[in-house]
Order: sequence, then structure tokens, then C-alpha cells
Amino acid sequence: MKLIFMGANEQEIPFIIRWGERHQIAIEVVSENLSLENSHKTKGYDGICFYPNQEMATDPRLYQALKENGIKVLSVKSTGVDGINFDFARQYQLTVTNVPAYSPTSVGHFAIMLILMTLRQVPNYLSDSNRKAHMGRELSDVTVGILGTGRIGSLVADNLLAMGANVIACGNQENINLKTKGMSYVNFDTLLEKSDVISIHIPASTQNYHLLSTDVFHKMKADVILINTARGAIIDTQALIPFLEAGKIGGLGIDALEDEAQYFSGKWTENPLAQRLLAFENVIITPHIAYFTDLAVREIVETALDNAVAIINNEENLNIVA
Repeated sequence: MKLIFMGANEQEIPFIIRWGERHQIAIEVVSENLSLENSHKTKGYDGICFYPNQEMATDPRLYQALKENGIKVLSVKSTGVDGINFDFARQYQLTVTNVPAYSPTSVGHFAIMLILMTLRQVPNYLSDSNRKAHMGRELSDVTVGILGTGRIGSLVADNLLAMGANVIACGNQENINLKTKGMSYVNFDTLLEKSDVISIHIPASTQNYHLLSTDVFHKMKADVILINTARGAIIDTQALIPFLEAGKIGGLGIDALEDEAQYFSGKWTENPLAQRLLAFENVIITPHIAYFTDLAVREIVETALDNAVAIINNEENLNIVA
């Protein structure tokens, strides 16, 4: 069995090496992200661990090349698989797996950090040397709306309740434990109308694409704070900008941005959307690092490699997504 790990960063490499030594499996480590141009590097390998870029979503030739090179499994090293074209994967009989959860605590705590930073207007202070120009708000004096109460959303809600916030939520499945602690479930429109802070914790999907757009922004409170540590495409960024310009968004803290994948291998600040948003003093953007802790990186690497081995060996695997 031979595996190739593409788009490996320097933090992942030690964990890849240790996993390979422990399992006595040869792993080719490549720093370049997978593309049609370098797909020849996958020849002779049984499985690939990687993060898909935009090309993977649109170009069937890449799937054909992987199949012809002997690849059997596409082991995506993230929870989100919106960069995979499932029709192409099925056409070329490539099994797709993901990493369903990696240290939800790291993302949840990061979201809370962004909530506190925007409530206390830290981005404004970083742009303005006037020490008393920007008065913050107390967490105990606001209503936080949690959009999605899966692992991460529930963790955020639980922590915010303990910190004294009034928390409401909207999600497909209700968390009974959180309801007993005082959290209320409401419909989407009510969450928009009642929330001083909205924190997004839903997956990317066709249904959720640009879920937050012009009509939705109009339903939010004036001076609302938006937090997104989920997926960039959930927010229609172009539609958001006029509301920032009009002062109708009190703060924006985002760790995920539309079309960010094409900038992962370079400088994320070259993203035109990031440049436009960073022109506003009440905006803080981080380059998709909410998950990025030593524990989370180890879990990502080990789960992605475990997934690949299970598929190649025809073993049961609960992380198959296509």
C-alpha cells in the first residue's frame, strides 16, 4: 500500500511521519496542493490525503487522471467536502472520505474569542489610537443567536450560557441539554430579529449557499455583530459590504471567506474580498485558523490517513461521504 499526502504544511509533516512509522506504511509527502498540472505525482499510489481546491470542484479531467493513476480513495483532510464534485467522483469510482470532527473545542473557543473581541470593539481600537473612542458591550447584556447546534454550535452556546449571555438558537436538531440550561430554540426569522450577535455554525451546502444575503441582512438588528467560523460561502460578501458601509453591521469577525481556497498556498490578504472587508475598522479577519491547534492538526492527519487505509483494505469506515 502506498499513500500520498498533498498540500502538507510544516505543522502536519511530523504527525504524518509518526503515523507512517507506527503503521509501517510508506507515505509520500508533497507540499504542493493537488492540481491537474501536478496530478502525475499521484501515479502508483493507492490513496491521496489532501484538501481540494476550486479545480477539484469543476474539472472532471482531474478525477480521470487520479483514477488512471491508480488512486482509489480521496481522503479529504477537513470536515467540509464542498470542494469535491460527487458526480465526478462517482463517475470515476473514487471513494470520498472526510474528517467529521477535529477538536470542536478549538473552533468553538475561537468563535467565542471573536465574539468578545467584536463586542469590546478590539478591531476598532487596533485601527484607532484613541483609547476611549469605542465603548464596548457586556456579554451578559446581549442576546447571542447560534445558527446551527451541532458539535461546535452547541459547545459555543454552552460556554456562552455559562458566561451569562442570553442565548437563542436555530437548528435542525434541538439540544435538550442546552434547553434545560436556559437556551431557547426559535425560527430563523426570529433569530435574525432578536440577536445582537449571530454566530454561524452550519455546514456549506447547496441550500446554505449565500444563506445570509441582502433580504436576510435587512431583517437583522441595526448594529448586529456577525461571526463566521464555519464556511465562507454561507455569507454573500458582496451583499454584506453595503451594510458595512451604511454602519448597519456593528462588527464582523470571520475565519472563513468566499473563494478562500485559491489563496491557501499564497498570501491570504491577496484575496480581493479580504482586502475590501479589511478597509472597515470594525472587521477582523483570520485566515481559516480557528481549528489550527496541535491537537486538531494531529487528529486531522491521523483520521485522514486512517480513512485512506480503511477504504483501500475494504474495511468498514464511518467517514465515507461519497
